[in-house]
Amino acid sequence: GEISGFIEVFSDITEQKAREDALYRSATRDSLTGVFNRGHFIEMANMEIDRARRFAEPLSVAMFDIDHFKGFNDTQGHQAGDACLRQVARVIADATTSTTALAARYGGEEFVIVMPETDLHVAGMVAERLRRSIAGEPFAVEKGGKRITVTISIGLATLERKGEQVADVLKRADNALYRAKHDGRNRVVSAAA
Repeated sequence: GEISGFIEVFSDITEQKAREDALYRSATRDSLTGVFNRGHFIEMANMEIDRARRFAEPLSVAMFDIDHFKGFNDTQGHQAGDACLRQVARVIADATTSTTALAARYGGEEFVIVMPETDLHVAGMVAERLRRSIAGEPFAVEKGGKRITVTISIGLATLERKGEQVADVLKRADNALYRAKHDGRNRVVSAAA
């Protein structure tokens, strides 16, 4: 009835953990740009909207796309287009790394950012800074060596009504984005404007 010894069993789970991390990354990240994908963005944005409601905090959403991206792809080629998307995503990631904002590729050349604890005024300043950063980036060059300027149009919306869902805020941001493109592109337009 006495313990005469014991056996310890160790298992190295390094490879299993690496596989799990890779699986999580592929489920939540856009494979081309590395920023979050649309599905993960919607999931996280819903949680942020719930939190904003619970604590009566502001929340804003920026939706933007790359101006004249189809023409860029057609003249520069799809590899340059992919590089452009990656570079835009990097600028977005750099701009949101030190904040609680969550950036994602929404589809094609369209990106979104949810900004918790951010009212429309501050979101406008963030969006304008992002717009200027993209316009100042050196992008792919044409065969003649000429620098290409890439610009973005941004639509902003903020959480307004108590029962509003992510889809409602995104729709208003998308409408503002449409107005930004209609009004000449390379600008920020607020849904409240």
